[in-house]
This record gives sequence, structure tokens and C-alpha cells, in this order.
Amino acid sequence: MIAGIPDYIQARIRKLPPAGIRVVPGSTPVVAFGDVLKAKVATLGWNPSRREFLDPDGNELVGDRRRLETLTSLGETDLASASEDAVRRVFDACNNYFHCCPNRRWFNRLKPILKGAGACYYEGSACHLDLVQWATDPVWGKLRLHPSDKIKVIQEDLPSLRHQLSQQNFRLLLLNGGGIVKEYEKQFGVHLTELPLTDDLKLFTGHDIRGLKVIGWNINVQGTFGVSNKDVEIIGAAVGQFCRDCT
Repeated sequence: MIAGIPDYIQARIRKLPPAGIRVVPGSTPVVAFGDVLKAKVATLGWNPSRREFLDPDGNELVGDRRRLETLTSLGETDLASASEDAVRRVFDACNNYFHCCPNRRWFNRLKPILKGAGACYYEGSACHLDLVQWATDPVWGKLRLHPSDKIKVIQEDLPSLRHQLSQQNFRLLLLNGGGIVKEYEKQFGVHLTELPLTDDLKLFTGHDIRGLKVIGWNINVQGTFGVSNKDVEIIGAAVGQFCRDCT
């Protein structure tokens, strides 16, 4: 096996895309945005954006614009039979994501919330994880899949996600949006307590079966129409208060 990369991550990188889902051609699985082995806080979303691999016209990002490795950049036809060097490059690109050319417009929206938790993507104390580690085109919410097929795709990546949350050094998991809160509760068998913040904002708090602190909120701060900076600041303040109360 490859030194410095957990076996379960190596196995996940080598998995082929699931059949019947529109994965961005030539993309590689995003096992994490940021260093999953060092981060203390993780945010959780649905799946990586196509913009991590493609420009607005659908062309592959290359050169200084490339954010993550692709089959083209690796010189491979698939990852199942790829060289150990290719697997390491995929892993290293994920680890170094925030030191290269990250999608700051997306990730900066979560900065006030991470600040409340005493963490930061760009300093390495936080990373981002997804229920599904493949980038799709169109985005997850617009994929024309039967609900049962979507569940199958999610469950293919669940073992890897469970390993990440149980074997790494996380002290806090943050769930970005009501849909993620519900899916997390369903897939992980966890019930979170609902706490109203304002007429429109809610917080969800609790712990997983291993004791990991979990906090979510009812809006996707990047995708929900009408979410203001004040809304995000309110969530960040509530996250900070909850973290202080639980220490």
C-alpha cells in the first residue's frame, strides 16, 4: 500500500464511478477539500461542483487554473488500475486544495460559520467533505435519477465517509443545509435537536454514536435564494455559542 495514505482512502480513490450517474468526464473522486488527516472541523455537503474540473463553457481546467487532478493530467484511463503515483497525486491535490486555486466564492460563504467554530479552511484546521465524492453534471439536485438510485449512489460512498469521520481527528462536523441534515440523520441513524434562531433560521445539534459533535442549519448558505450575510453571521454566532457551551 502507499505510505502516508490510509488504506480506506486508497481504496476509495481507486473505485470506478457508479453506473447510471452523470459524473464529470475525466474527473477524479474528491475524498476531501483540504487535509482530512490534519483538520479538526469538517463541513459536509452533497457533492463536488462541476466547476472544480470544468470552466463555465464545459472545458477542462488546465495549467494554473486546475484545482484537482483529472485522468488527463494523470495520463491514466481510469484509477482502478492507475499507478501508485497517480493515486498519491489525487490525494495530494485534495489535501492541498486550499493552497492552490480554490473556489473562494463558494467556500468563503462558510468562513463566518467556521470562525464561530474556531476553524478555517485556509489555515488547515477545517476541511470539506461530501456525501457523494464524485462531481456530477448537472449538479446533484438536478440529476434525473429515481430517488432509490440516488440513495444507492450515496450509500456507495458512505463507508468511506464513515471511516473519515471515525478514524480522523475531527472534533466537530457541520452540516450545510436542511437537506444535508435530514440525509445525515437518515444515513447515520442520528437524531439532532432543533433549536430556533430566528423566524426563518434553525440550528440542529447533537452527537453521533461515537460522540462526535454535530451541528447543522436549515439553509444552504450558497444555494438558498435570499440568504444574507447577516443570516450567515447569525448561524456562525450560534455555532460558536454552542461550541463554548459544550466544552
